[in-house]
Formats: sequence, C-alpha cells, structure tokens
Amino acid sequence: MKIAIMQPTFNPWLGYFDLIEYVDKFIFLDTVQLNQQSWQTRNKIKVQNKELMVSIPIQKNKSKSELLIKDTLMDFRKFDFKKKLFRTLEQNYKKSHYYTEVNDYIKALVFYETELLNKYHLNIIKKISSKLNITTEFITLSETDYKTDTAKGELVLDICNHFNATEYISPFGSKEYLEKEKSQFIKNKINIYYQYYNHPTYTQLGDEFIPYMGIFDLLYNEGFENSLKLIKSGRKYENR
Repeated sequence: MKIAIMQPTFNPWLGYFDLIEYVDKFIFLDTVQLNQQSWQTRNKIKVQNKELMVSIPIQKNKSKSELLIKDTLMDFRKFDFKKKLFRTLEQNYKKSHYYTEVNDYIKALVFYETELLNKYHLNIIKKISSKLNITTEFITLSETDYKTDTAKGELVLDICNHFNATEYISPFGSKEYLEKEKSQFIKNKINIYYQYYNHPTYTQLGDEFIPYMGIFDLLYNEGFENSLKLIKSGRKYENR
C-alpha cells in the first residue's frame, strides 16, 4: 500500500500529479496551519517569456497560528481574482496549440463556486486527475475520523499507520525531517521512498522553455491526451 500525504496546493506542478498517479492513496493534509507564503495560495504560469506568480487573496480572519487550511476563506472583497486569473490565462495562452480543447475546461475550474480555499484546490486537482485518467484514491483528512495531537515529526508516521501504509512516498524536500524518524518507520514496517523528479521539457509558448510551471501551462500546450505521458516521463523514486 503506497501512500503520499500532501497539503492541497493551487495549480500544482507536474511532479505533484506524478506523485498522485504513483501511489494507491493520496491524502490531503488540510488539518494543519496555512502557510500564507506557500504553494497553498500561489503558483506560476508563463507570461511573455517569463514566469508570473499568481496569488489567491485570502481572508485573514484569524491569527497565523490559528488559521488552518480547511478553514481558510478566499477574499473577493477587493477584486474578483477568478475573473482576473482567467483573463490572464486567455490573453496569454490563446495561441497555444490546445487552447480550443482545454480552455472551457479550465474556465470551469477557475470559476468553481466556493469560498473555501481547500475546496477550490481539491476541485482543480481531482478534476484534472480524472481528466488525465488517474485512478488513485483521494482522501481528505478533515473528512475522515482521523484525529491526532502528535508532533510534526510523528504526524506522517501516525497517518501512515492509520491508513495501513507499507510504503510512504515523499517529495525530496521532506527528507531531512523524515530521516530523523526513519527508525520508527522501520519499526512499523513502512519503507520510505523519495521523489527525485526529473522535469521533462514539452512544447511551450515562448522562445525558451521554463520548467516548474503549474499544470495549466502543460494542459494548454500539450492537451489532455499527451499530458499524463509527459508527467510520468520525469518519474524517479528511490529509498535513499
């Protein structure tokens, strides 16, 4: 049983979707504190040969230490970021090869009606995964009976045990703190594998290829049929 545990993010990059496709269960960790300067509230698209960071405004109705991902509300009071985002996508991807095929689909994702940041992200991730024929089981932690008061270093192990994991698949960036807990994973008969994703190149608008864009960039440029194959072409997982 291979599982991954990730926080829901906006317009995730290719490696995020490869991780989803690789595991049996993908668990959305939405019961922890929101990091307002992270991929939870922003991501990149390509605009005029440069990367543009697109941010989602949120309502800061609680202190930073109290604001959990599952409770975070998007902020429409100053401007409608959905309209602004979609206008930017239309203006910059209208010459992409698969614009006609994907634009209406992405429009529906952008204008999905909810105030909750969490539900907005989950809709994008699940709908795109389904469109790419990814069949991984999704589990949203806040919608389960799982409860814990364990420290951060023990949280992943606790979730792995709760969902009967035999392999935990993690982004390489989490290696430092996971290695400190490795003996406990071994004790619980859970192997840790790390994602060493080799970002593929693909047909992209502009003069030079820029990697690490959000998934919208790939879909506009390569369409639905080609995208999963390209995503998986960068796959590399090792237990070291």
